[in-house]
Amino acid sequence: MVKSSGRICLPRRSGKTYNLIQLLLFFSKASEESHLDAPDSAIEELGRSAEQIRQMDVATKCRLKRTLLFKDSLLKEKHRAFFDEHFMKHPLMFKDNRYLRKGLLVGVFEVPLAELGSGANNIMDFPMVPFKNVTGDGSIVSATYKHSGKGLDALTDSFWFNTKEVEGLLEKSAIRFPQIAEHRDEVMAVIKDWYNGYHFGRFRGKYNPWSVCAFVECLCNQLESSEHGEIRSVPDAIRPAARAHWVATGTTDLIEEQFTNHCDQAICLMESLIREYRETRLGGLDHDLALSNSQAVSLQLPKPNMNIIGSGKYSTEGMLTLCLFAGYLTHKHPDSVCIPNHEVYNVRCTLFTRTLLGTGFVERTDVNARGSLLVELWEGKTAILSSFIMEAFGTLTNHAKYKEKHYANIVATVLTAASCLGALLHPDQAYSHVSHAVTTRENHTGDGQCDHLMRLYSTDNKPNQFGVLIEFKLIPREKRDNIRHHEALAKKALDQIIENRYPACLSGCTERLDIGIAIGSNVLHILTQLHKLDAATRKWKPVQLLTKSAN
Repeated sequence: MVKSSGRICLPRRSGKTYNLIQLLLFFSKASEESHLDAPDSAIEELGRSAEQIRQMDVATKCRLKRTLLFKDSLLKEKHRAFFDEHFMKHPLMFKDNRYLRKGLLVGVFEVPLAELGSGANNIMDFPMVPFKNVTGDGSIVSATYKHSGKGLDALTDSFWFNTKEVEGLLEKSAIRFPQIAEHRDEVMAVIKDWYNGYHFGRFRGKYNPWSVCAFVECLCNQLESSEHGEIRSVPDAIRPAARAHWVATGTTDLIEEQFTNHCDQAICLMESLIREYRETRLGGLDHDLALSNSQAVSLQLPKPNMNIIGSGKYSTEGMLTLCLFAGYLTHKHPDSVCIPNHEVYNVRCTLFTRTLLGTGFVERTDVNARGSLLVELWEGKTAILSSFIMEAFGTLTNHAKYKEKHYANIVATVLTAASCLGALLHPDQAYSHVSHAVTTRENHTGDGQCDHLMRLYSTDNKPNQFGVLIEFKLIPREKRDNIRHHEALAKKALDQIIENRYPACLSGCTERLDIGIAIGSNVLHILTQLHKLDAATRKWKPVQLLTKSAN
């Protein structure tokens, strides 16, 4: 498999160090005491008495502990000849030793290899990016092609978990907590949603091992803990266990620095990634179907190069490459990337909102409380929406060059950020972390194109039954101080919604809010009109307030 030397680049906590330590403990002739945590008493499992163990030297104890480590391994069971030939038989050495035949370099990011005098010009890359002829849909267990079980297939699949390994982990946990087996499909669905979705080599659908293990540990702890010592139900235990675990093991400082230095471009890129994830993974599609149909963000570089990041100039390819190697994106296809799962999606939402609106604004409970913006829209008010938009004006630049479509895009971005913060959640959605509303831009409806369309939760908590139509009008720079002109433009935008029959696109909606926005450089004027659908006539009627129906 490794003819000379090899290089593997994977995110942190991917099993790189663990796998190499296992190789070290298997092949090395040295005692490797620093990698063995088992107590001396464990050696008794090999038939040694306590007195015999006390008389052993350190090297002998370490060798017996390693024998115990591999005692019931599949390698020993299925490849006994290889095991006997190589177990603890080889000296492991480093570069500049003339007896070194092969080497393996692992890490998170690619490093330059062809520098003068580097001594690493002949290293072979193990392609953890997808092959162009990928046919596998998940792992050794679920791949549609015949897995060789050796070579590059075996090496690639040894990093991160496949479906069979996750199921095995749940089976072992169910020995102590049988209710996990009873709710196996539900638990697997949550794990798949939160921690699955990574694509390495031939395998799509790899699981983040750190997060999966942390989730299962947290789930078991939740099942044990309660105020009266009673075992909790699995559904109740899943909610607090399903959270970001892997992302808490490191920082996103390097990524945040790039976002801060290139704010406008980074916001646009992050919004594209978030919208793609919502439309394909949170839009009601089947998980695997969504992964196949998603319009992932293109990664143009044929060979990703981390040197782009240090140039001081913005590079979409460099930004995507940084996030890809750090584990915050995954390959959708060999030349495109996407957000892998809900754990990373939550991180993306946090970075996006803080970059666009600033940390201070994001932490304001008066505008970012659960459902705050949605409740305000039910009332036909726009104070919170105006706060979001004006805060974004303070972040984005080049207002003087903006046209109507640019400002319309800003509002769509702001609404995406508000959704990320949970401001568009229904107040009764107690267990949702973020709302998943996606604005549709320039929607063809009636006799023209409505600038923006959203379908949100109605007052009685029915999804997609509260329609929001938004039309924009640009305030010229010479009129930016003319308040009457601002109001007239907003009224014109509001009237256009009716005149062009934009509500025709709101099939299935029972409540509606029309919003006319006059917008310009750091100036904003908004008018609204609420409507309810008359059940008898099936016609829209203007109302002053949408009242919450009884559940």
